Amino acid sequence: MSKAIIFSDSRILKTTVENAYQKLIEPAEQVQWNSLYLEATIFPKGEIKNGSVMTGNFKGSGKAKVTFQNVQTNKEFTHYSKMKMFNFFNLGEFHHTYQVTDKGGQTEITQTVSFEPKSLGLLLKNVIANSFKKRLPESFNEFQKYVEELNS
Repeated sequence: MSKAIIFSDSRILKTTVENAYQKLIEPAEQVQWNSLYLEATIFPKGEIKNGSVMTGNFKGSGKAKVTFQNVQTNKEFTHYSKMKMFNFFNLGEFHHTYQVTDKGGQTEITQTVSFEPKSLGLLLKNVIANSFKKRLPESFNEFQKYVEELNS
C-alpha cells in the first residue's frame, strides 16, 4: 500500500460561510471560477449529498467522474475520484476536501488535497504531486477573485 501525498492550505475571504460553501460545492458555480472546469453536471439533480456524482470535462485530464463524500452543509465536503491517465491507466485515488469556517463575518476556507498513488501513479507520483502543489494557490486565487468581486 502506498503512502498518501497530502497538501493543505487555508485562506480567509471576505464572504459568508453560506456563500462560500454554495460557490464551492455547486458544479455550475465551479465552472465559473475554476479554470480547470470546462463543463460539469451533477446526478441526481437537486441537493448535493453523499454519493452525488459530478461528471464533466476538465482541462488537462479530460472526462472525469467525481463522487461527493462527507457532505456537511456549510461546513465541508470532499470530491473523490479514481485518477486515470487517458481514461484507462490507473494512477491512484484522489480526495479534495473543502472546509469553510466562520471567522467573525469572514470565512476561512481550507483545501486539502490527498493523492494515494497506485500502479502507474507510483511512477508518476512526483509529477502529479508537483502539479497539485502548484495548483492549490492558483485555485485559491481564482476562487477569491470570483467571490470577492461578486460581493463588491
